[in-house]
Amino acid sequence: EGLRDFALLNLLARTGLRTIEASRALFEDLRYEGGDSVLWVQGKGRSAKDDFVILTEETLEPIEAYLEARGTLHDGAPIFGSHSNRNQDSGLTTRSISRIAKDAFRAVGIDNSRVTAHSLRHTAATLALAGGASLGQAQAMMRHSDPKTTLIYARNLQRHSQAAERAIQF
Repeated sequence: EGLRDFALLNLLARTGLRTIEASRALFEDLRYEGGDSVLWVQGKGRSAKDDFVILTEETLEPIEAYLEARGTLHDGAPIFGSHSNRNQDSGLTTRSISRIAKDAFRAVGIDNSRVTAHSLRHTAATLALAGGASLGQAQAMMRHSDPKTTLIYARNLQRHSQAAERAIQF
């Protein structure tokens, strides 16, 4: 479970996946295309896996370690499986993913009702922009249909880095 939870939370924080997208992810959705490892995702409100996220080495290695520890997998198997007796080999639900994130946050001293699994999505967008990704690149990663949604993250960064309060001198 530790390997699974790390791989899952690392994936959410590095790709901006929604919990529903991680829940729906199957072993067969991991592919190598155009020189990159990718994960095909079925987004919110979508009926097909019609978009993907790039899996960097830092994202892919924990997933591979977890899958290796799980053993033989077949197409149709969820990437992030339940290890409970009741739901053995079923995919994690969004509720389970949220609980795993909450438990991890609490374990490092973050016990705030506003910090959730979805916060990792915000973290991914913010870190991408802070790391130099363009607004368009961040929009593509987040799979936002409207660039105004992605612009919110850029404005938050600018608000902190270019705060007018820092210009006030007495």
